Amino acid sequence: MAQLLILILIVLLASLFVGSPVFTSMGFTAVFILLVFMGSRFIHQFGLIAFLQGTSPNQLIAPMFIMMAEFLSRGSIAEDIYFVLNKYLRKLKGGLALSTTLACTIFAALCGSSPATAAAIGRISVDQMIKRGYRKDFAVGTVAGGGTLGIMIPPSVTLVGYGIITETSIAKLLIAGLLPGIMLSLFMCVSIMVRTRLNPALIGEIKVSVQNRLHASGGTEILPAANRPLLNRQADCPPGEAPSNVLQDMVRALPPLFLIVVVLGAMYTGMATPTECAGIGVIGAVLILAALRRLTAKIYKTALMSAAKIGTMIIFMMIAGFCLSYVVSYLGIATKFAEIIVTSGTNRWFVMVSLYVLWFVLGCLMDPSAMIILTVPFVFPTLTAMGFDPIWIGIVSTLSVEIGMITPPVGLNLFVLRSSTDVPMKDIITGTFPYVAVLLAGLIVLNIFPAISLLLPSLM
Repeated sequence: MAQLLILILIVLLASLFVGSPVFTSMGFTAVFILLVFMGSRFIHQFGLIAFLQGTSPNQLIAPMFIMMAEFLSRGSIAEDIYFVLNKYLRKLKGGLALSTTLACTIFAALCGSSPATAAAIGRISVDQMIKRGYRKDFAVGTVAGGGTLGIMIPPSVTLVGYGIITETSIAKLLIAGLLPGIMLSLFMCVSIMVRTRLNPALIGEIKVSVQNRLHASGGTEILPAANRPLLNRQADCPPGEAPSNVLQDMVRALPPLFLIVVVLGAMYTGMATPTECAGIGVIGAVLILAALRRLTAKIYKTALMSAAKIGTMIIFMMIAGFCLSYVVSYLGIATKFAEIIVTSGTNRWFVMVSLYVLWFVLGCLMDPSAMIILTVPFVFPTLTAMGFDPIWIGIVSTLSVEIGMITPPVGLNLFVLRSSTDVPMKDIITGTFPYVAVLLAGLIVLNIFPAISLLLPSLM
């Protein structure tokens, strides 16, 4: 059994290293193992799997949430959220960084994707922070950390994939990510406030000797705000627009917030299925852009095409994942692996920590949905046999991928930010280290207090 598992991993990794897409590698591995160890008479099962998954209503959830995010992103909703938050928080110490983190939190609830959140908020916030005098590594690290919330806070495409693979309630999984996502956002905000207070140079406040006051004061003083580069009132608004009043701020910020409440509220109360909630999200996004007079033919066409491309890739990945899962299950690999570990008396937390390390590494190398689809069929039976809750497993595995996505040197979000900003990779890597520590602290908390992720699902 061990030799068979090693062979599967060798074939899979070899296929990945030659440059094949993840779904192609998983599909090729599934076909190869089936033909060698099961025989060609089982090949029709893959056609059946493709038909069932391709026509499953659950497969509409991720593409429609992606479509919702595409409309809102291309309609400058992320910019609206950021500039409104910046307007009211900029006077706080590290206010721009706090605005960035909270904007990432809110947009994550409209997006479901970590790279998309980092790219959308990073495009506008990094330049603003650097102009204000923020250190480059601190500015881009804030976006990288906040961007990871995109795959934790519902609607998370990663959690949808996990739910389909493990046949766990998708609605409960999505709701389970809400409190951990808010907790991580608060951890990041606290981290920003503590770091800027301990090291004012992060936000451009530098202790300087003031010659004309030296004899009077006998010391140094913080460079006053008036002598530092500041955002003027025009910078509180998107380019080309006049400064807004409170009513205009409400028009910008409240519709997307209302959409979040409607989508999550309908899912939590059971008034709508996750598929229906995704449809409501798409309709709501289109109506918001139409009401703001931003729904152009170009945005409509581009959003639909992008959602179709990404959604198709996810469906192919799910089909390939199910094919590989079928082979693994038929050959009894996962079941036997679980039996060996459980009967050996190995401490379950040793197994869990080993998986965290694996997920950290894989999170650096591949898309979070691909990582979940690739690993969960192998480890899920073992973890459930050891008494871990399926919903909790989904949350901590997703958080592990979040950490991997900003872990140097090859974290996915690092390259997203490098392509969307002018900040050197060295500064990006330096800036992410504190946020890796914050996410690790969050993972430890969720291991000590699993009720944080299980409370809301238990009340549904």
